[in-house]
Amino acid sequence: MEKINVIYQFNEKYAAYAGVSLTSLLINNEGAPVDVMILADSIGDATKERFTKTADKYGARIFFPDTVSLMEEFREMGMIPYRGTYSVYLRLFFTKLSGMPDLAGQRVLYLDADTIVDKNLQELFATDMEDKSIGMVLESLRDNYKVMIGMSPSSDYYNSGMILYDVDRWAGRQYPEKLVDHIKNVRSSYIGDQDFLNIVCEGDVYKLPPTYNFQPLHGRYSLKEYESAYGLDGYYTAEQVESACRGAAIYHCYRWLGEFTWDLGNLHPFTGLFDKYLERSLWSGYVKTKAKISAVIKLEKVMYRTLPKGIFIRIFKKMHELMLKGAEADARAAKANDNA
Repeated sequence: MEKINVIYQFNEKYAAYAGVSLTSLLINNEGAPVDVMILADSIGDATKERFTKTADKYGARIFFPDTVSLMEEFREMGMIPYRGTYSVYLRLFFTKLSGMPDLAGQRVLYLDADTIVDKNLQELFATDMEDKSIGMVLESLRDNYKVMIGMSPSSDYYNSGMILYDVDRWAGRQYPEKLVDHIKNVRSSYIGDQDFLNIVCEGDVYKLPPTYNFQPLHGRYSLKEYESAYGLDGYYTAEQVESACRGAAIYHCYRWLGEFTWDLGNLHPFTGLFDKYLERSLWSGYVKTKAKISAVIKLEKVMYRTLPKGIFIRIFKKMHELMLKGAEADARAAKANDNA
């Protein structure tokens, strides 16, 4: 039986959602040896206790490594905080943290707090990664963004909400050091950690099937509708996408039309799945509230409800491209201001 090592990274705001994700992971991997590492940014003792109780319930071990000193190093090396915090980068430097279990010779799965595990992960951990250091799933929201950040148009661009690390290769090929070199000598500011990972690890990523990071676009649109807007060239085969649509292993519940699965009245395709595991978790008393959304998102929701799906997905694609273009400009400006 494969050892299941899993990393979560979050702050107090996202603790409940990470708790639901952890519950789904442990329910579907009960009986396997599981180690959970929480890379926390300012979480309280009550939250730690609830996570510990969740791990104990399913016989898993849980660790809370020290993250404060490493985030201070991020600040000192000139990294630009993402949404006000350096914690988003912790997942890339987990081998530098104290208080971690011995991970030599093993694999480690990083999961975003907004993921739901709905199947056993033994097959994932046993995957032949063909000498690659990490395994990831392609980003479904494909556009020209990778060209904006200096990647080739033919390069694969991956979503970092799920990362399967081969720990020995990751450390032995000195990726933490390569990331620091890139930050200091090439560029210190992108939209988030995902860009660093795609640029620095280009060519050393094993392409995992979409079942391991099933994204909302596929949960809401048929393969035909998706292909009409985005195409499948350089992506997955129709068979791979359709297989994931029939039942994925890991669902990525990132924001859809400005809302998450935990927001009241959301239109997210994975809300029912989130609610199922919420009710089985120690966070079952969570009360959903309305998300604060912009006028643009409100208009987008109206179009989503009224326009034919084939038309809306093209509008959605264009709006997403414009959003990324603006965010990339802001990231470059943040770097310029940092150097001023």
